[in-house]
Amino acid sequence: MGNKGEKLISVEEAAHILGFKQRKKVDLLIAKGYLEIKSKPGSKLKWLDPKEVFELPAPLPVPPPPELFEKKN
Repeated sequence: MGNKGEKLISVEEAAHILGFKQRKKVDLLIAKGYLEIKSKPGSKLKWLDPKEVFELPAPLPVPPPPELFEKKN
């Protein structure tokens, strides 16, 4: 449950922030436990803490940079 005065965002807003065209991938992140659903009094929608959304690790670019595969001495 969200704290009073806490700024929460919708799943659609989280999808936009993360660069997804649809919310399905955010729903998958919720299902896998990477994001926790919050609630607002009087609302049946799923809400997320924007801090959790911004703290998700960034994916590697495709193809990954070659320096990731260099041996370290």
